[in-house]
Amino acid sequence: MGLSLWLLPMGGTLSKAIIVLWAVLGILPLLGQRGFAVDGILAFLLWLALLFWVLVVGHLGTAAWRLAGNLAILPLGLMLGRMQGRAVLAPIMVPVLVYVLVDSEFQLTSEGWRLNNPFLFLSLFVLAMVAWQNVRKPQPNAPLYPRSAQPVMNAVLPVLIAGIGMAGVVASQTRIAILAMGLVAITRIPATRAWVWLIGLPLAGGSLWLIADYLPRILFTHASGRLAYWQMFWQQWQDGSNSEQWFGFGVGAIEAQLLKMQSAVSFGALHNDHFHMLYETGLIGAGLWMAGWGIMVWLVRHSALAVGILLAVMVTMVTDNTLSYGHYLLASGVAAGVAWHRRMVENTPAVDDV
Repeated sequence: MGLSLWLLPMGGTLSKAIIVLWAVLGILPLLGQRGFAVDGILAFLLWLALLFWVLVVGHLGTAAWRLAGNLAILPLGLMLGRMQGRAVLAPIMVPVLVYVLVDSEFQLTSEGWRLNNPFLFLSLFVLAMVAWQNVRKPQPNAPLYPRSAQPVMNAVLPVLIAGIGMAGVVASQTRIAILAMGLVAITRIPATRAWVWLIGLPLAGGSLWLIADYLPRILFTHASGRLAYWQMFWQQWQDGSNSEQWFGFGVGAIEAQLLKMQSAVSFGALHNDHFHMLYETGLIGAGLWMAGWGIMVWLVRHSALAVGILLAVMVTMVTDNTLSYGHYLLASGVAAGVAWHRRMVENTPAVDDV
């Protein structure tokens, strides 16, 4: 994990290959020890069908293999977390924490100062929320820390790491990351308790006031150019032939067009993974894509936190290139898998304790 993070500046492909290999190696020894329900088998078949379709549409080109690898990370993380449980949290959290503390810096942009690495900070927050689940019920089978220190460390460290993640996401002023963080946090709030409303409402009002005063970018629109490019590619898709609409324009078609446009050089990508899948893989690919999301949410339905984590990833994909953020996808998949593991294996109550 640490090696994959430090390879990020050299390009994401090798870094993602390492975390995919790490996830696979963590899953393989346990495959023979776990049974698979019908919905789990269906999820696996849907995932294989989507990967096959991407590779067929992409004609086995480099872009197709890259997209297939990106699509594999979240399901692999989900399976890894489900099989390994809490034991897999520390090997992800510790390298990410060290990396963001060393590598993060404020950068001056056209919209003011912003902290980099927003999705790595979001990864920390998501993982800490899952580690925080067992504050009142320490698990003896795979503790994150030595048994003698477990009660204190389970209470203090996850909250501290969650605070670092939250501060980093807010300081980045990346609105979609802040929204995703809010979706995950909501699943941990016991809304039926009076003290939550008595304390939470004043805190929410104070937070909005501070944001409006010191982080105005979060509340106002900005000229990123997303809408113009979305409209351009949407018009192309509508004007396409029946075969292009059903089978897509081919994996890598968006990137190839943007590279030819001088105005899009700094834009880089479409910043909408859902439409990206529709445009490049067609209605068939988009159908498999949405069915895959549906079956994943169905699998983790017994854990509100796991559902919130997956929905948060889906939300970030509306305005960002989340499919290219391998470490965030892996962290989210693992976190959702661990929360799912807690519900299904450890026989804990259906409602999260806080």
